[in-house]
Amino acid sequence: MGHAVETTARRVSASASSAVWLGRHPGLAGTFPAVDPSAVSPASPQLAVIAETCRALVRMRGEVAATSLAAQVVRRYKTLTPADRAAFFTFLVEAFSPDPSAIDAAIAAYRDDPGPTTAQALSSAAEAPRLRLFRSINTAPGGIDTLLAWRADVLMAARLDPRLAPLERDLAHLLGSWFNRGFLRLHRIDWSTPATVLEQLIEYEAVHEIRGWDDLRRRLEHDRRCFGFFHPLLPDEPLIFVEVALTVGLPGSIQLLLDAPVPPDDLAPEYDAAIFYSITNCQPGLQGIPLGDFLIKHVTEELESAIPSLRLFSTLSPIPGYVRWVRDTGGGLSPDVAAAVTAVDAKIDDAFRAEVVGSCARYLVHAKRDLEPLDAVARFHLRNGARLERLNWAGDISAKGIEESYGLLVNYVYDPDEVAENHEAYANDYRVAHSDAVAALAG
Repeated sequence: MGHAVETTARRVSASASSAVWLGRHPGLAGTFPAVDPSAVSPASPQLAVIAETCRALVRMRGEVAATSLAAQVVRRYKTLTPADRAAFFTFLVEAFSPDPSAIDAAIAAYRDDPGPTTAQALSSAAEAPRLRLFRSINTAPGGIDTLLAWRADVLMAARLDPRLAPLERDLAHLLGSWFNRGFLRLHRIDWSTPATVLEQLIEYEAVHEIRGWDDLRRRLEHDRRCFGFFHPLLPDEPLIFVEVALTVGLPGSIQLLLDAPVPPDDLAPEYDAAIFYSITNCQPGLQGIPLGDFLIKHVTEELESAIPSLRLFSTLSPIPGYVRWVRDTGGGLSPDVAAAVTAVDAKIDDAFRAEVVGSCARYLVHAKRDLEPLDAVARFHLRNGARLERLNWAGDISAKGIEESYGLLVNYVYDPDEVAENHEAYANDYRVAHSDAVAALAG
């Protein structure tokens, strides 16, 4: 199962010069060149109009009029060029930040008379006026889509302009509140689900590509499950979805799992394992807002209740940083093996199996980014209380699998009896919960 995860729609490029992909919201995508926003001509008519509309919206008190202005902002943002969007975001930071003098006065008042009233006044003074702007935009048709697009675009633009960080944090704060767990609804997705939703599974899936409608139907058969989180404001758009295979035992190959024939209904075995093999975040604007961990927890509970024979809940996950780590550090491999693993046209060679599997175990258990595991997928699952269970040689023989991890995959087991303890150990000490077999490999 991928990084939340396992991916944030791979269509959002890691390059700062790439287009922001916003899927079902045409007109909201754009690139963000390295421009000086102050150099954008004030004569840019669309930028000038949307800026003044935002100023008026923040001043507006009438609900009907405010909704009308918010709708204009929604429409006009779609017409901005990439350079104008960069300038617009800088405008939102500069024009709608807290008033320093008001904060100073509120601090002085609190020092003179500390208490709930003056503390609340200080909190209000420190809140940026743009939060009021965002709340107003949310009332317009398509407003929540626009705010999600803004955050996705700001995340891209902030790579070139760190001054946009306060704007990104404000958007993340509001979206995190509006998309909190209490508002999310878990729905099973099957072949009877409306086609508009099924089309999005094909469109968004970024861990293991869905190769058309026949492939999708196979992933929704009786030995498979798919669940997604939905929000009342976006009832026909999955925010994140997970694909699950029901199996006997712990699988180690994604190709064998995806290509397995459908068992006849009357000959279906008694499944004892639920394998989470793909999780995809459909909204770039929700990047960093924790949805994947909550989804896994709810789906595990749902499956445990619906299928009593299940005893094992595990992932079949990529190891996206292993080859890069070998390229940077050598990975403790002999020079010839390291060269083979990192070659542009690498081929899996069974002669390297023991050395490479041991190296990868050390990467997952011992390689760190500060105090946490270096591997992003490992961080996600270990933080959620999973146990690093098993490494799988030739688990993903696709070009992507070989390029990322020399074909290795890993199982992270979610043991309901251990999840809470493992989570606490990771949260407090960054302890990597792992099996005895992995410990023997990692040394």
